[in-house]
Amino acid sequence: MSRILDCTELDDRPQRIRSAAAALRRGDIGVIPDQSMYTLVCDAFSRTGVDAIRALKGNSSHPLSILVGKPVTTDGVASNIPKYARDLMSAFWPGPLTLLLRQQPSLAWPLSSPGVAVRMPLHPVMLDLVRELGPTAATSANNPGFPPVRTPAEFEQQLAGEVDVFLDCGPLNDSGRSTVVDATGQFPVVRREGNISPSAVTEVCAEVMPEGS
Repeated sequence: MSRILDCTELDDRPQRIRSAAAALRRGDIGVIPDQSMYTLVCDAFSRTGVDAIRALKGNSSHPLSILVGKPVTTDGVASNIPKYARDLMSAFWPGPLTLLLRQQPSLAWPLSSPGVAVRMPLHPVMLDLVRELGPTAATSANNPGFPPVRTPAEFEQQLAGEVDVFLDCGPLNDSGRSTVVDATGQFPVVRREGNISPSAVTEVCAEVMPEGS
């Protein structure tokens, strides 16, 4: 059975966020409010947590993003970070910007691959959780074939009993998706347009390559 922690009251949030972080550190998985939807998360260094999320999503190789609580944390999960990527972090984090970076090759974790998608979340509950936990693996909170969870009722319908902890912040508005920028090359490439427009990226990085580059 999922443990549901009410985070709608500000006074209760810090203790409940700490409780959720402790559970994730033990290998549990949780559903946490993010900017426009609830997000399925675990400790990025937990093999148990990562395996549980991938099993729930029905795919052992399901890609997971990494959430960080501070820009400096990115240096622990990514290598050869270009200056323009740091400029984008300064301009848009926390916020709806996902950076595709080269993964730190020395990492001993269950997410080994050439690249890593990194984001610093904007929602205060998710941001506080990530700062408490450290690098956090994340993906959309939904069963395969179902829309992302945006309300407690949808959580009950889809994921109650499937995850260990749920931080309930009430209904979330669909405020759009993050912009994905590939920062693995000499120049940034906007791979997916979201809440941050290509023109806004260009204001920070003078040379932006078009999609397909």
